[in-house]
Amino acid sequence: MSSARTFDGGDFALCAQGLSKRYRLYKKPSYRLLDLFGLCPADADYYTEHVALEDFDLTIQRGEKVAIIGRNGAGKSTLLKMITGLVRPTAGTVDVRGGVSNLLQLGAGFHPDFTGRQNVYAGLAHQGVTGREATKLFAEIVAFAEIEEYIDQPMKTYSTGMCSRLMFSSSIVLKPDILVVDEILGVGDAYFAHKSFERMRELCTRDATTLLLVTHDIYSALNLCDRFIWIDRGQLRFDGSGKDAIGMYERSVKEQQEEWLRQQNAASMRERVGADVVHVVLQSRTGFALDRPLAIGSLQLASADGRALTIEVANGDEHWHLVAESNLSDPEDVLGRRCRSLRTSGSIYHKAEWTVALPLDFEFDRVHAEWLYRGDDHVELRVVTTDRKVLADGELASGAGWQTGTFDRVRAGRQQSDAFKQVDYGTGVLRITQVEFLDQDGAPVAQVRFGDALTVRLHCRIDAPLVSDAVTVVIGFARQGSAYQNYIYDPHLHVPERGSFIIDSCIDNVRLGSGAWYVNLGIGEADMFKRTTLPYFSVDSAWYHLMSARLQLHVLSATQFDANGCFFAVPASITVVPERRAEHVAS
Repeated sequence: MSSARTFDGGDFALCAQGLSKRYRLYKKPSYRLLDLFGLCPADADYYTEHVALEDFDLTIQRGEKVAIIGRNGAGKSTLLKMITGLVRPTAGTVDVRGGVSNLLQLGAGFHPDFTGRQNVYAGLAHQGVTGREATKLFAEIVAFAEIEEYIDQPMKTYSTGMCSRLMFSSSIVLKPDILVVDEILGVGDAYFAHKSFERMRELCTRDATTLLLVTHDIYSALNLCDRFIWIDRGQLRFDGSGKDAIGMYERSVKEQQEEWLRQQNAASMRERVGADVVHVVLQSRTGFALDRPLAIGSLQLASADGRALTIEVANGDEHWHLVAESNLSDPEDVLGRRCRSLRTSGSIYHKAEWTVALPLDFEFDRVHAEWLYRGDDHVELRVVTTDRKVLADGELASGAGWQTGTFDRVRAGRQQSDAFKQVDYGTGVLRITQVEFLDQDGAPVAQVRFGDALTVRLHCRIDAPLVSDAVTVVIGFARQGSAYQNYIYDPHLHVPERGSFIIDSCIDNVRLGSGAWYVNLGIGEADMFKRTTLPYFSVDSAWYHLMSARLQLHVLSATQFDANGCFFAVPASITVVPERRAEHVAS
């Protein structure tokens, strides 16, 4: 897990140390009133505590553009409210240097019965700006918001997009030291969102404004932010570049799906047997298919007092329930041992997982495993609770024959989420084994000049029968620092039935603007984009192999045209003909 950048005493904009926030969730509204007067006992019968943020450290330097990402309820907004002073922390400190302008809630600070003009002037007066200076700034605010004809109408008659425009314009006019934006630009139109992003970039570059942007649109945030903070369940999971953050975010979507399925499965088992449960998970460390099968003979959970729950994997056990989202083979014999194997293809969930019902007063102490694995990929064994706390973990080593290992319980309360970037998704039935960029002479290259030829070569291997003899091929080019993409696409490309083969995508004339581009590649079932419903790609079983590794391709400038903000030059035939001839052709 990437840790927060430590405070070095430099020119920072804000520094949070040991920051925590706990909310009391009262079982009755009257208990909240009692607590205001200190009369509510600290008892579980009155309230429970929700941890919104826990022991959080973060330092942001002046002028940084930081995107804060995470699922709903992760703690993002709580962090911003403590930074802006709207909420007091339960523990820890926040040191903020400079004036803060925040857009945390639509309409905050604006009275709905007042006109836009009255609200803007009131806001300026609150910041000590009056007279001619206020009049000048008012004109700038209205011009940027582009709502001149509505400025003297009550705010309650404004659409959410109009409110967003006026609030954003009011917040940036005084060039704040720190600008905090929480999803508010998502309610506006695309034109104003782009305009706002450009203004924020200008403030950060020219005036050293520090930007904290909370958003779910992480791909657009790449166009603006250099640093990404990922928060999950009140804890920092990642702090680093946008490229790595996106890889981890894409992986987290799959994790959320698995977690929801795990919770459903655990709830069903508790209802049937009335016991506590844990989850035993064997999986590829990369999240993608193993290069060689992993044979599993037996697993055992042992308690501190010597009791044990053992499963012979080929036979099953009443305490062990194999979840449907597993990729195990049927029972088989491997080197004289009856077992089942974690396969190299077949499911998008490249794991074997059991939900285990624990007997009364069974205190888990260690897990024992028996396996055979001859591959090079890392395989991990974990025992986790339904809320993702790790009880034990270890790596199953590769070797020539059957092996055994015991993994003891880890320190209490450690979270499962060792954040890592997954770059390969899909069932693994067909694999992309190598990617090459080739010039017009067939030589490997890492860069190409605007206007030159380029071939993207995919080396592929089929490990199991496909749905049909055709596949969908997609190659995407994403501009670094932007959300824009271009695609090569074939929805129905015929491929061999088995074995290895090459797919060449030949571009006669590269029309991508100069700079760095990320390249994503995917092969899936034929005509997969004709489906009525398209799941998020990381949980879409129609993909055989999708590589979101964002391989880099550098495009060199041929003229100043493609270097001057050009995203893509559209191929076209441009001609000049006499006007009379043109009219004749048109008729």
